[in-house]
Amino acid sequence: MIEVRGLSHSFGDRPVLSNINLTVGESEILGLIGVNGSGKSTFLRLISGVLTPECGEVLYDGKAVSLGVAREELFFLPDDPFYDVGTSSDDLFKLYKTFYPHIDEATYVEMMGYAGLSRRKALSSFSKGMRRQAFIALAFAIAPKYLLLDEAFDGLDPLARERFKKKVRDVAKRGSVVIISSHALKELEGFCDNYLVLNGAQLIPPEQMSQKMSNMLKYQIAFETEPSIAWFTDLKMHHFEKKGRIATILVEGEEEQVRAELEELHPLIIDRLEIAPGENLLGAMEELAGGGDRR
Repeated sequence: MIEVRGLSHSFGDRPVLSNINLTVGESEILGLIGVNGSGKSTFLRLISGVLTPECGEVLYDGKAVSLGVAREELFFLPDDPFYDVGTSSDDLFKLYKTFYPHIDEATYVEMMGYAGLSRRKALSSFSKGMRRQAFIALAFAIAPKYLLLDEAFDGLDPLARERFKKKVRDVAKRGSVVIISSHALKELEGFCDNYLVLNGAQLIPPEQMSQKMSNMLKYQIAFETEPSIAWFTDLKMHHFEKKGRIATILVEGEEEQVRAELEELHPLIIDRLEIAPGENLLGAMEELAGGGDRR
């Protein structure tokens, strides 16, 4: 279990994180969402011990990072991991083995093979996506108790993304805590157990995100005349579009109440639609982050 208590940090006079409190349990995959510059990378660096917070503490099973977590229990993969010029992934494997004695070479070789990557070529000759897959292979070979991943989907092709998600689930099933950041909402939708948003140095907690996501509803409504967005001002709406006399809306609320309000508009047809991956997550994120209606 990871506990974050009163975590605050700034760069100069610019606050990046302010009084962050969070608990992440075993076997949990937590999605960390935020636009570029929202503090995702800083948050992961702070809880991994790479940076020392100005205020607050991070506890792993009740103990501070520097005291309670053996290095082989924690792995942090930053957005742009460091490597020396000329270093191959095999070189990295040997280096990481000194810090993670239990690293599984068979898993590493398997993952590199899936990705079609040379273990002996210099990482500098790889594309960003290829380098990302090489480091991901190391992460899964280590299979730590605490796995922190910053923008892990960046540069991965669709097949690599699906393979990555499967391996993350396997790691979590064995009891690991996984925190993964991304600005790509569609990648996290339906994949993580919980979500949180970083916005304006503030944290929107998982339980609040889950509640908001569960309240998102999508409808397609047909009218006798062309509809106007002004007709829906009484609803908590996050998206509106129209094609002729048909409006499609994404709203927040209880289904019975929302449908009753739509009936008052005297539509010809009201059809509730399935919400596409990422839509309810986006709506919840915008509402909680103060983004207003998405029109």
